[in-house]
Amino acid sequence: MTPPRSIRRSIAVATLLAGVAGLAMPANARSALDGYEAERASITRSIAQLRERRAETADDARVAIERATKRLQHIPGPGIAANPERFRHLRRALLRQVREAEQRTTRVGRLVERRVGELQARRRSVDAWIATWGIFRECPVRGWHSIADNFGITVRLPGVPVHRHMGNDILAAAGTPIVAPFDGYASSSTSELGGLEVRVTGSRGYVYNAHLAAVGTLGHVRAGTIVGYVGATGDATTAHDHLEWHPYGGGAVDPNPYLTVSCG
Repeated sequence: MTPPRSIRRSIAVATLLAGVAGLAMPANARSALDGYEAERASITRSIAQLRERRAETADDARVAIERATKRLQHIPGPGIAANPERFRHLRRALLRQVREAEQRTTRVGRLVERRVGELQARRRSVDAWIATWGIFRECPVRGWHSIADNFGITVRLPGVPVHRHMGNDILAAAGTPIVAPFDGYASSSTSELGGLEVRVTGSRGYVYNAHLAAVGTLGHVRAGTIVGYVGATGDATTAHDHLEWHPYGGGAVDPNPYLTVSCG
């Protein structure tokens, strides 16, 4: 036998609550950043679904209460004197329906609000993680690449002044697109060591890309816009993108944690 609609609604709410309890990053996420952003979107959808279910449960209860109240209002009449017990039983049954509908609405409302509160707390945690580690919205090199975690090493090459390496080398085939990792302004320059260079300046600092074969789109760019192409100009011995991260225009810091997040 098919359960009443109110019971089916309660089952649906319970199922949804159980489902969102196990939210996690999808296994097929390309990078940690993709995973966290997908989780955030899933949390937001789940919150909306839970609130929708709560509203539907409240609507069902309201209809049940209205129907029971209407029948209660029509109980008095000529037949009540002939069989008072039957009408007292009917009145108790109708009042019980009203009470159960109100209790169901309260119970589902509390369950939903508790779970919504948990989901909102998780979303705040995800937002904080993204704000801290998801600075590079896109991996700077599009396509196959290999990141060398070589920030801070001493570079000794023939004909090149000894210097401290201030970025990470992203090895890739010559001509591989280099993209803006965040919204900002792209500008180009040249130097003896860096060869052809592109800098993308955003609200939280700038990335410096060196040894390019050619530049792409300059000026105002969005995350993912191609700003150049991997090359081996300057003091490079092989094709790669020398990438530096300068928070708020200051000195270079190790970009590897941010590359790990956005590049997978």
